Amino acid sequence: MTTILRHPRPGFTWDWWAVDAQGFLVQFSCGPAPEQLLVHVDRVDAAAAWAEENRPAWFDSAPASLHAFSCNGELPVYTRKGVPDSPLWLSDAPAVVADVAALVELRRAVGDTWTVHLDEGWV
Repeated sequence: MTTILRHPRPGFTWDWWAVDAQGFLVQFSCGPAPEQLLVHVDRVDAAAAWAEENRPAWFDSAPASLHAFSCNGELPVYTRKGVPDSPLWLSDAPAVVADVAALVELRRAVGDTWTVHLDEGWV
């Protein structure tokens, strides 16, 4: 089954989270997300607003504690911002973020992967 990927607000930054196959929190910025997440846009927006206020370092160019990826367009191709020394487990993430991240389970571990093509078996 193919997962449909869309951006809820093309042209605008949109941050969302997922959990990888090893249980780590993964942050994605600016590109499309799996369609099942799009029915929860308000929850994701609330989590992003909370994180911007309470975890501003997560939005730096290379967050120290997150597997973080960014997209430069509408294609589902994300590039890593940096490799964390000690990545954050989903179970250790703040509840408001963990709740929305649990909605998207990646089929693979991001590990030290530098490029994630979401349309190539990741979701």
